[in-house]
Amino acid sequence: MFYRSNKILFALLLIISTITISNAKKDDFKVALTGKYPPFSMYDSNGNLAGFDVDISKAVADKLDKKLILIATQWDAILPGLLTEKYDVIIGSMAVTKERSKKVNFSDSYYESGAQLFIHKRSVDSIKSINDCVNKRIGVVLGETYAQFLRSKYPKIERVTYKSTVDIFNDLDNDRISGFVSDKLLGIYQIKKSKRKFVPTGELLFKEQMAIPVNKNDKILLKKINKALSEMRKTGELQQLFDKWFDITEHDSQIKQEQTSIKNITIIKLFAKGFGLTLLVAFFSIIIGFLLAVPGGIILNNKKITGNMVLRAVNDFFRGTPVLIQLFFVYFGIGGLLSQKFGINLSAVTAAVLTLSINAAAYMSEVVRSGLMSVPMGQKNAAKAIGFNKWQIFSFVIWPQAFRIALPPLMNSVVALIKDTALISVITVPEIIRQAQSVISITFDPIKYYLIVALMFYLVTFPLMKFSAKLEKQIKKKGFGNA
Repeated sequence: MFYRSNKILFALLLIISTITISNAKKDDFKVALTGKYPPFSMYDSNGNLAGFDVDISKAVADKLDKKLILIATQWDAILPGLLTEKYDVIIGSMAVTKERSKKVNFSDSYYESGAQLFIHKRSVDSIKSINDCVNKRIGVVLGETYAQFLRSKYPKIERVTYKSTVDIFNDLDNDRISGFVSDKLLGIYQIKKSKRKFVPTGELLFKEQMAIPVNKNDKILLKKINKALSEMRKTGELQQLFDKWFDITEHDSQIKQEQTSIKNITIIKLFAKGFGLTLLVAFFSIIIGFLLAVPGGIILNNKKITGNMVLRAVNDFFRGTPVLIQLFFVYFGIGGLLSQKFGINLSAVTAAVLTLSINAAAYMSEVVRSGLMSVPMGQKNAAKAIGFNKWQIFSFVIWPQAFRIALPPLMNSVVALIKDTALISVITVPEIIRQAQSVISITFDPIKYYLIVALMFYLVTFPLMKFSAKLEKQIKKKGFGNA
């Protein structure tokens, strides 16, 4: 049984590695952006990445004579990904700051923007500038430069961080915050698209130079990018791309009305693709987790077995730390080490499967251990008395009873793992939550699309929970309920 399980486990790991470990080519130009900040980066009506930063990426890749590969990821995880060489550069309207410059090298600026305070129209008489926001709550997006600016320049303003401006808009509409600080161009565009009653107020808080961050040790690439930007500036291509998306007048900054709606069929395709990947990751994680949990439960159930204390420590660590931190550690930590030392590029999907598998194994092995403990010692002694060897005792007497008892809580672990896949978007996996956020960044309708996602999860997990309850009843009928 164990030999067969090990063969299955090895085959699964081989399949996952073959499918998901990326083989980066020298001619590839991997560019990271969020895909959630129109008009800089977003998904168009056909589900393809589009926007000002996407156009800049295409132009730079063309100048470098490289194949462009766009990688959509979360903003708060975008720099760690660059530092661990998950991609070559970030072209996502990142502002140059002293702190960021300590970690990466920035290219020459490819456009200039500024920080703007936005408020609700109902507050125009009470808030004329940022100075009127003392002791008020002001929203900022996590990972952007505006939080640090408010912290240092206006310490008496309460900063409230959000994952996206969509969340900020909802709270400002509900009067939970007094305003928000964002890029002026981005803010005006998003307000128009969402048809909210928000307006800019006061002067620009500060100006920002937007540039392309590159790893410190990749000076040759930085030089080539600067050369490409210089050529685009001289030929007017850079200005043409800017004018394609923005129309700047002396009195205001307006966003050109580009076609940024998204078709229903495109939304369906994005959700289907994202949920398919979610279920695929969950499937492999459950299978591998269970195959690891069975021998793990046996070891945990017998303190005399070598490795019991080590496995106990590993289990306690994975059960006692957040899955989110584990994902970051495996993808950016171990993945970065593999890339730097051995040239192995651990993909996000592989990192997600490995992390969730080990996490699932930690919980499932405890369930298996409790199932084994529940089998009375008399069962083992009776099997010995009729001449069964150790393997027969385990296979035909102990394990069937333990498995029946452990099955309902194991099913609970399966349901929990499926829901935990919602976290893997932070390491660039385009699963269902990531796809929903991309759609919401265009439609500005989070309630509708998050509800759809919730129902999709429910349609998968509810039958599993009912199946678990049915099995539990059957187990009680067979006399194992109080074992």
